[in-house]
Amino acid sequence: MKRRGFLRLGAALAAFVLAGRGPNVMAADNSGSPAGLLLVDLEPDGMEPIFRRYRLLVVGQRDSKTASAFAEATVDVLAHFLPASRPRVARAADTRRVGILIGTRQQDVAIMTAESAEALFLAKAPFDDIREVPLRLIVSFGSHVLVCRTDFVDHHAYLLAQALVEHCDLLPAPAVAPSGVVPAHNGSLAYFAGQEMPGD
Repeated sequence: MKRRGFLRLGAALAAFVLAGRGPNVMAADNSGSPAGLLLVDLEPDGMEPIFRRYRLLVVGQRDSKTASAFAEATVDVLAHFLPASRPRVARAADTRRVGILIGTRQQDVAIMTAESAEALFLAKAPFDDIREVPLRLIVSFGSHVLVCRTDFVDHHAYLLAQALVEHCDLLPAPAVAPSGVVPAHNGSLAYFAGQEMPGD
């Protein structure tokens, strides 16, 4: 990594802590996930708000090996190069459940297919009953994208984009600038435009 990029990442690590992400409150599960990768099952047990407060949860899909691989690789990169985010994979049943979690503000960041993200943004099936979701993209992996909403903190989106792009060799496909119908998040736009990291 270039020295300037390393220094920017290092100086910004505290941002996630200061944003309310506190100590480790999770225990490892026995799901057979790779070593060091903890998973949260997004079932209606009332625990999701606790996990969300203390960690950056990246929502993936249980029914898609490809989406799961992107989610797990994303979390692995962030765990190594943006550790203050305390990232973990959160598992949703399918793409509709992912869209509901993002659209109803129950979760903040997720992996979706580019097609599903566009459908959620345009309120098309299977999301035709979820209207006006302020969906934004952080990075694109080609067939899949990392999504959030407009209320995701700008400098967090910047840091996620930076870490994933600078370590794209550790991902199933390179992280690149978003394009298409769904707009890029402001933090992502700033990173890919070569601008300084946004403040709070």
